[in-house]
Amino acid sequence: MDRHALKIPCNAMPFICEADYSVSLGKPIHADRTAPFHVAIYLLRGSMEIVEDGVHHSLLPHRLFFLKSGIHHWGEKPFEEGSAWYYAHFYCKEPDVRMGELPGDVYYDTKVCLNPQDNEKYITLPKMTNCEQMRQIQKDFEKMIEAHVHGNIPQASIRLWQIFLECAKYASGDAVENGYVKKLQEYIQAHYIESFEAKEVETICGLSYKYAGTLFKEETGQTIREYQRTLRLRKAKQLLKETDKPIAEIAQLTGFSDVFYFSKVFRVQQGCPPGEYRRTYIPGI
Repeated sequence: MDRHALKIPCNAMPFICEADYSVSLGKPIHADRTAPFHVAIYLLRGSMEIVEDGVHHSLLPHRLFFLKSGIHHWGEKPFEEGSAWYYAHFYCKEPDVRMGELPGDVYYDTKVCLNPQDNEKYITLPKMTNCEQMRQIQKDFEKMIEAHVHGNIPQASIRLWQIFLECAKYASGDAVENGYVKKLQEYIQAHYIESFEAKEVETICGLSYKYAGTLFKEETGQTIREYQRTLRLRKAKQLLKETDKPIAEIAQLTGFSDVFYFSKVFRVQQGCPPGEYRRTYIPGI
């Protein structure tokens, strides 16, 4: 579980300090800040990337993402031009240390008040929820923003709490998606030197290549090909440091058929060409 996941006590309502709709007219980069409030972002269209405490999160349409208060977050890549999203800034107290987590099979569809025994528990929100099949969350966001604009903070907070419950309910579904990513990572780790086709990925995880790639990027912050390249370069650096093999041979051994392309990629990723890297880390070779 993400160490910066939000834990929401069932015996306290969140307090919304700001909620609205926003659209990027240019290509802005997310602010570098440590906010005193939690943040919920529901992306409607486009794409954006946010880094929280060094972890990259890529948002696509109909993804709901939570940032935790007090944790440094920032942007490195600009938002896609024309991206649009709903957002809410809110406060919520931390669960008491004696509280346990609300069981995953407990869910209340039409009421906010839980049973007395459930009030002394908390729910854990997934960092990112795929809401493509959960249109109710978008509707709740719209009603939450409308209530906040009209100054009805209690009603806005109730809508946000309902969003929390929906996310907690579908958290097990996110775990299934993460299982696909883990299976795909294991496959790439075993075959990263080889070239593989989209059909092989679809066979391994039982998903379309496009959807598998979307899940993979959400979970790891890298595309499938970027992850493969990272593993290749990691192995190349090991060989440069631990052997005296020619650079052309190392390129071949790590899946790069063209030594000039290998050198170019290595320079971009490492900041220096392979030969300089070797001289720096292994004097005498």
